Amino acid sequence: MTEFAELVEVIRDVILIVAFLLFTFLLLATFFLFRKVLRLVDSAKRTVARAEQVADAISSKLSGSAGTGSGVAFGLGKAVAFFGGLRRDKKGKGEQENGKE
Repeated sequence: MTEFAELVEVIRDVILIVAFLLFTFLLLATFFLFRKVLRLVDSAKRTVARAEQVADAISSKLSGSAGTGSGVAFGLGKAVAFFGGLRRDKKGKGEQENGKE
């Protein structure tokens, strides 16, 4: 029976050593995988920040040119209204317009 007990002890020791090595390997693999994922996340953050900068630059240029264009259109509209108003007001204040004073 002592030989059987010694065999069980040796098998138990081998299983413990293999389990410990497997656990250590899994722990190291998880650590390195975690580091790779963190690098990937940092890279994605930098890419998103650059994309935001590009989008801001493009939108500021577009909104600036749109603002200039709308300012020009507003000015042209005012000029047309002014000159159109001059043409209507040529009759004078005392003259009738469509039967009204």
